[in-house]
Amino acid sequence: MSWTRKLLPRSLRSRLILSFGILIFLTLFLAGSTTVLLLRDERAETARERVGRLAEPVALRSVFLEASGATAAEIETVLYEEYGGEGVRILIVDANATVVRDTGETLQGTTIAQLSDQGLRARPLETLRFRVQRLQTEPGNLLLFTSPEGIFATVPGLRGAFVPRYRAVVAIDASELSQAWRELLPRFFLAGGVSFFASVLAASLLARSITQPLRRMTTATEEMARGRYDQQIPAHGSDEVGRLATSFNEMARQVGRSHRTLREFIANVSHELKTPLTSVQGFSQAMVDGSVQSPAEFAESGRIINEEAVRMRALVDDLLYLSQVEAGEVQLQRERLSADALLRTTRARFERRAAQTNVALDVESALTPPIEADPRRLEQALSNIVENAVRHTPADGKVTLAATAANGSVALSVHNTGSLIPPAALPRIFDRFFQVDPARAQVDGSTGLGLAITREIVEAHGGTVVVTSSEADGTRFVITLPAAGPPPASTEAEQ
Repeated sequence: MSWTRKLLPRSLRSRLILSFGILIFLTLFLAGSTTVLLLRDERAETARERVGRLAEPVALRSVFLEASGATAAEIETVLYEEYGGEGVRILIVDANATVVRDTGETLQGTTIAQLSDQGLRARPLETLRFRVQRLQTEPGNLLLFTSPEGIFATVPGLRGAFVPRYRAVVAIDASELSQAWRELLPRFFLAGGVSFFASVLAASLLARSITQPLRRMTTATEEMARGRYDQQIPAHGSDEVGRLATSFNEMARQVGRSHRTLREFIANVSHELKTPLTSVQGFSQAMVDGSVQSPAEFAESGRIINEEAVRMRALVDDLLYLSQVEAGEVQLQRERLSADALLRTTRARFERRAAQTNVALDVESALTPPIEADPRRLEQALSNIVENAVRHTPADGKVTLAATAANGSVALSVHNTGSLIPPAALPRIFDRFFQVDPARAQVDGSTGLGLAITREIVEAHGGTVVVTSSEADGTRFVITLPAAGPPPASTEAEQ
C-alpha cells in the first residue's frame, strides 16, 4: 500500500479533484455504456429499415432503365451511383435467380435460391415495405432486400407490354446493420469529453470551496502553535465547513482567553504571594540578624509572620478549592433546605461583624419552596457575598438578605446600600483575583477569589448568580436556584 500512497497527490484539493474525476469518469462510462446497450437494437432496426426502403425505388429504377434499353452492366452502374455506398451492394439477378452483376464482385454468376419464385413465395422476414432474405456467405451473412410488389411487374412502355429480364436486389452485410450503433460512439465520446471536463472544472471549484477554508484553518492553527492566539478565519454558510470555521473561531477565542487568563492568574498569584513572602522574609531576616532583640519585638515579628502565613494558606486553600470545583471534583452532599433558615444562619454568622461597623443586617423572606443543595457549600457561596457587602457598606448603611420564589425557582438576594460597582467592573466581578479597589483589598486581606468560588458553587447546583449596581439603589447580588420537587410519598408499614 505504500507505493499507492506515493502515487496519490499530496494536497487534499488534488486528491478531491482526482476522486471527483474518477467518479465522474465512471459515472459517464456507465451511463454511456447503458445508453449504447439500450440504443444498439434500436439503431440496428433503424439501419435495417433505412436499407430496406431502398428496395422498392431500386427495383422500379431497374425496370425503367431496362425498358429504356440499358444493359445489366449499365443498370448496375446507375443504381450503384444513385443508391450504393455505406456498405450497400446492388445485385442484378436474372429470371433464374442467377446474379448477373454484383457491385461487390463476390456473387457474380451465383444462383441464389432465396431469390427464386419459390423462395420469394416463402416471404421470410417480410414487412409491408420490403422483403428480407438471409444469405449465408463467407465470411458472414448477407441480407437481401427486395420489393414487396415483386420485380416481374409489367410496365407499360412505348412498345406495349414489357416484361423485364432482370430484377435489382439491395444487399448489405448483416454485420453492418448489427454494428450500426457504432456511429453513435464519436458523438458519445464528444459529449462525454465535454461533460467530463466541465464536471472536472465544477469539481475543482467545489474542491476549492472545501479546501480553501481548511487551508486557512491550517495556517491559523500553525500560527496558534507559535503562540499567536488571536486568529480568526472567514466563516460563510451553515454547512459543515461553515460550522467548522465558526467552531474554530470560537475555539481560538477560548484558547486566547484561556491563555490570557493563565497569564493573569500567574501574575496575580505571584503578586498575591509576593507581599506576604516579603513580610515573612523581612521579619525573619531581622530576627536572624539581631535587629529584633526585645521580647516584645520578637512577639510582634512572630505575629506578623503568622498572619502572613495564614494569609498565604488561605490563598492556597481557595485556589485549590476553586480548581476542584471547576474540575467537577467536589461532591455535593445535597439535602432539602429552607431558604429562610439559610439566610438566618448566614445573618447570625456576620451579625457581630456588621455591628462593629454600625451596619444593619436584616432578613426579609417570604414563603418559598425548599431547595436541594449542599448546605455547607451553599452557605459558603452566600457568605462570600455577604462578607463583601458588609465590608463595602458604609457606617449606618444596611445589608438586606431576602428570599423569593417564582417560576419554579428560588432567588436569594443580598442587597447593600451606599456602595457602587463601576459599570466597567461589572462584567469582571466574578473573575479570579479581580478587585474593584485593590488598595482596600490589601488592607482587608481579601484574596479576590471569593466571588469566583461563589459562581462555581452556584453553577454546580444548576443555578445562576448575577449582580446589579447603581448609585441610587446600591448593589444587589441574586442567586437563583431550582426549587426542590415534592418529597416522595411515604408508605405506611403493612399491619
